[in-house]
Amino acid sequence: MSVNTISTLFTATLQNSELSEKQQAVLTACLELFSEKGFENTSTADIAKRARVAEGTVYKHFRTKEEILTAILKPMTDTVVPEVAAEFVDQIKPDQFDHLEALLRFVVADRLQFALDNRAIIRVFAQQAFVRQDLLQNVLTTLHSQFSHGFLPALHQFQARGEMVNWEDTRIFRLIGSTVLGYALPVVMMPAGAATFDFEKSTDEIVETLLKAFSA
Repeated sequence: MSVNTISTLFTATLQNSELSEKQQAVLTACLELFSEKGFENTSTADIAKRARVAEGTVYKHFRTKEEILTAILKPMTDTVVPEVAAEFVDQIKPDQFDHLEALLRFVVADRLQFALDNRAIIRVFAQQAFVRQDLLQNVLTTLHSQFSHGFLPALHQFQARGEMVNWEDTRIFRLIGSTVLGYALPVVMMPAGAATFDFEKSTDEIVETLLKAFSA
């Protein structure tokens, strides 16, 4: 499983930036509040209280909430998402799995657990990705690049042995991504406790679906 959470990586990115401590506090507070209450329902007073700064300080550093949101999303897309993706693919070695099912089960379980562990922050990101095509495209490009360099070599060995259909890499990426997302996204977008999620059953169903599609 992944070593770091999105929150941990985001905090580290802010600490390595040129932002002041108050600016970092405001952005950290906003990320937490946007995930808990939503962007529209978060007030300046909420932000100031969580960041432990005066309310005027918030708009001293950031003129609008939209500017704050941009300041959050930029390090997410530029640094955090690439690090999360790299951390995941580093766990996968080409000769690590004897069977395609074992590889798929590892990948599906890992990504589902990651989505559940980071659901609040992913919710903020997903809400914006639905309305900002540039954000979505940047994320997909990063994920596809990491997928190609880290995950595909493990899949290619099964294709070479005739155990997996010889599809184009992009088609494989889209099928795996859309299938996992289809199970994880409804839970991620709902508030904590609003829905139950059968992790084992979902993992089994996704793996079964992918195995049927990929079997040669």
